[in-house]
Amino acid sequence: MTDKSATTTPTVSSGIKRGRLNLLFLAIAVLGYIVFTIYVSHSNLHIQSLVLVAAVFGILAISLDMAVGMLGLYSLGQGGFFAIGAYLTTILNARYGWNIFALLPLTIIASGLIGAAVGAASLRVSGLYFAITTFIFTLVLTVVATNMQQITGGLQGMLGPAFPRLPSSFSWVGTPVVWCVLGVLFLCMALVWNIRRSPFYPVLLSIRDAEPYAEAAGVPVSTIKVAFFGLSAAMAGVAGWLFSFLGVVSPGEFDWAVSLNVLVMVLIGGVNTTLGPVIGAVFVSMFPNLVNINPWLQEILYGALSILAVTMMPGGAVGAVRKVLQRMSAGGDNHDEDVLAEAEKAAEETVEAASSIPDHAGEGHEIVVECKGIGFGYGVGPKVLHNIDLAVRRGDIHGLIGPNGSGKSTLANVISGRLSPHEGQVLVKGQQVAGLAPISRARLGFRRTFQAAQLVHELSVAENTMVGLYDHVPNIELRSPLWPLLPSARRDGRKMQRDARDALSLVGAAHWGGRSVGDVPHGIEQLTQLASVCVAGPDIIVLDEPATGLSAKEVHHLAEILASLKQRGVTMIIIEHQTRFLFPLCDRVTVLNAGEVILTGSADEVRADPIVRQVYLGE
Repeated sequence: MTDKSATTTPTVSSGIKRGRLNLLFLAIAVLGYIVFTIYVSHSNLHIQSLVLVAAVFGILAISLDMAVGMLGLYSLGQGGFFAIGAYLTTILNARYGWNIFALLPLTIIASGLIGAAVGAASLRVSGLYFAITTFIFTLVLTVVATNMQQITGGLQGMLGPAFPRLPSSFSWVGTPVVWCVLGVLFLCMALVWNIRRSPFYPVLLSIRDAEPYAEAAGVPVSTIKVAFFGLSAAMAGVAGWLFSFLGVVSPGEFDWAVSLNVLVMVLIGGVNTTLGPVIGAVFVSMFPNLVNINPWLQEILYGALSILAVTMMPGGAVGAVRKVLQRMSAGGDNHDEDVLAEAEKAAEETVEAASSIPDHAGEGHEIVVECKGIGFGYGVGPKVLHNIDLAVRRGDIHGLIGPNGSGKSTLANVISGRLSPHEGQVLVKGQQVAGLAPISRARLGFRRTFQAAQLVHELSVAENTMVGLYDHVPNIELRSPLWPLLPSARRDGRKMQRDARDALSLVGAAHWGGRSVGDVPHGIEQLTQLASVCVAGPDIIVLDEPATGLSAKEVHHLAEILASLKQRGVTMIIIEHQTRFLFPLCDRVTVLNAGEVILTGSADEVRADPIVRQVYLGE
């Protein structure tokens, strides 16, 4: 056994030092931002105009990056929400005398609700179709603003409201609108920074990159997408509120080109980064003023530089800097060999780690998963499942085997809620669940893995595992914007990290916890999937071909893990082709062929059945 105290103490002390350095860096950054704001607030109008326009578009770019970077929603509707904030502020102030500060919450609510409505309608489609739908939304708004001349001023627009001046005794503060705009920009950056440091961030990325994985963990994917898109729209509306103080509000300021330019800002600065959108906004908004040449040549140069930035730096400016810093920090040190050696050692040891999985042993042998007369087909083709009956007893490992195309994965998707049966019933713990979403089944202690690992490659193994704890942390979404500032949230975060470490220890992958999933072997990906299931403490697990692509040593290690879970009373349904791995583990085995049940019995009965030997074992 290794001396844990010898390895833990340096890790803890280095973590403390790193935390202090981060706090020092943060304090210096905040102080520098304040000094910069003071400088701009006392500068001439030309400098203030450049900085304020860049800051407003920085907020708009951050709002888009929230949708693009965290959820993969490439919206071209930010110009529309930008227009809503600007026009709402200008019209209600000019025509009805509303106070501009009273209009701020109204702008946030109106933009957010419209954004949620547009998101709910647009999210019925995805990818390019989502972008086109939001693009049409912006076009419609600009057409409406152009034609409603009596209200919006038409193409000429309206002069925005003047920002209130401070009393002469506060003249030392400088221009108040500078403090307002740069203060809001700072708050927007802080909000995104906090979300990225909360456990909700891995959940968002799992929705973006591995939606089935998120659903299986009990995440309400559609609700979060709509709500988060609404938050993005609300921030764009705030940018419009600020923009109304900088001059004329007209349709040309919010047309389709604005939405495209904001997307370029995000791509140039770096998708899914805190500073990247702001850097991109500074470049795009200041370029015409700093490069004062022939307009035609200016557009060509801008386009060429944008194309070069996007193609040569796929991660944007921030991504390029980050790569350089990572290479410098590596300094030739490579711990891969040590990690591999430790992981292999862990894989050879018997699983002894404590786990968050409750002990269900001794709770009886009642039926906990039951399928009655299940029928299912894709489209108008022939049925994939025909009158399937299946009964799984509590605490059993129930194998599900059959040749390719026999309907095993389809049945697993029906049981887990990814598909709804056309006929029959699915009962979990006696409750009818046919028609219930995967998140509802997760609340019943039901979890699953996938044949192809559904994980977020840019996150660490431990962070992927923490996604499985989503429904174990109260109000994780609402607390995420203030997560680092809330003592209760920090406590919950530390507990989630401990639970993730315990689950990874249970499956023998603790040494890989800090490694990015994109840098680990296939076997560790499969173990990470299993850890993300185990961390939630389920009592029913469906495993879809967990031994696929594993070496003989890894298959043996997996068998030990599943045997240890069975000792805890966890019920498992395992779809697998490797009968040598599966049969010794199973209490019961069901054989499918052409979407029908051939036989259910013990492993010995299945192995001895002549029909099974002919159909499945090829004898």
